[in-house]
Amino acid sequence: MQPGDLFVLRTAGNTIEGGFGGLLGSAEYAIAVLKTKLIVVTGHTLCGAVTATVKAVKANEGMPPDNMGVVLDNIRAAAEMSVKTLSGAPLEKQLKLATKLNIFEAMQKMMRH
Repeated sequence: MQPGDLFVLRTAGNTIEGGFGGLLGSAEYAIAVLKTKLIVVTGHTLCGAVTATVKAVKANEGMPPDNMGVVLDNIRAAAEMSVKTLSGAPLEKQLKLATKLNIFEAMQKMMRH
């Protein structure tokens, strides 16, 4: 890689599942082999995965029993905290907070593993 090149890793809902392989393995490759010096964790407004999770939490519904459910389950803690913290707020504000909390959770998972 040359200075200025990007090694981009994207997942639905900005999730990092478990501690092995997948996104974490790819990030380790970027650091160890490509000598990446900076990792940027981002999120975006109107994320479909965050929206689906917040709506499920508000409706007290479970996550789908498939791979999509695994992705949404990784967002559940951020969604629950957002709905609890902003219980009387409009959905838009809950989504904004859930998105931020989900980014922080992703950063913490990367640092732990």
